[in-house]
Amino acid sequence: MPLLPHRFASLPWRLAIASACLQLIYAIVLQAYVVLASPMADRMRDMYARPEMLAPTVAQIIAGALLGGLVAWCTAHRWLNRQGAAGVDRPGKMVAVLLAVLLVYCVLNSAALALLQHGVFSLMTHHREWLDENLGFYRTTTRVLLLGLPLKLAGILLSILGSWLAVRVAAWSVTPTGGTSAPPYLARHAAWIAGITLLLWQVHVSLSLGAFLQMHTLSADLVQYAFGYWVLPAVALAAAVLACRKAVPQALGPAGIGRAVAHGTFAFWVAQVLGIGLAILALRAMSWEQLARASSSTSASVFSLAVYIALLALGCVIGARLFYRRHVERDTLHNAGRV
Repeated sequence: MPLLPHRFASLPWRLAIASACLQLIYAIVLQAYVVLASPMADRMRDMYARPEMLAPTVAQIIAGALLGGLVAWCTAHRWLNRQGAAGVDRPGKMVAVLLAVLLVYCVLNSAALALLQHGVFSLMTHHREWLDENLGFYRTTTRVLLLGLPLKLAGILLSILGSWLAVRVAAWSVTPTGGTSAPPYLARHAAWIAGITLLLWQVHVSLSLGAFLQMHTLSADLVQYAFGYWVLPAVALAAAVLACRKAVPQALGPAGIGRAVAHGTFAFWVAQVLGIGLAILALRAMSWEQLARASSSTSASVFSLAVYIALLALGCVIGARLFYRRHVERDTLHNAGRV
């Protein structure tokens, strides 16, 4: 009996799992060094003892591993399709080369991000007087955005580049096999790619928005942070994948991975726009006393979560109709018995 199901034993899945596990382990080891053995270990331990630092860090580590695995799967699948092959002659060697290249890249990536952070911080310190004079009341908020957003964007782009580069370098070490039997791109693949893309948007927007809100709100306990950074993304992923599995047609035709990524992105931002619109209507319809009671009510929080999940599912359905219009119509006609 195989150790893994057949779909998880395919080459793209093996590369994706290897990439995600390596990046997860590397991030954990790096954080352990920062907390236990770095020159600022005592200060970092005090910082990570606070829930507003612990919860986002864990969410960012998991999101980084998922992003690396997703990029590795997509890159490997596209490469096999271009080669017209179902696999390679030495898959174990390809996995080993990917791990070696990715490990070296992770070390270089950490050094590059540290240098970038030092450069941005030094630049802001050097021009501190200019920032204070021109930003006025909003200087603290703008400083946080200037320091955080470029680093976050650079980290995401470098992570994507690392997984892509590792797969491409590993592909040079093997020979494609399997004739013309390229691995199929199925509806479940499109659903999972769209769902993980939505999850990554959810996590990174929550991280950016959370860093901004922490400057203007009182601190919360670990349960509230865990709900926002851990539970909500997991529920959003499950709802998005289920909705996409129902809405994405079985026959995808020429639709590829890029369309699934666009589907997940579209579904997330549609949910945000609709959610903001509903929130504005609720704020205009409620008094300050009703808002105060709702903010401290558990049932109101659960209702808001249910509404948000429903909006995400609606975005997935609308996105499937938009990005797979012809294929959805074909499936509908087929189910109706007219084809």
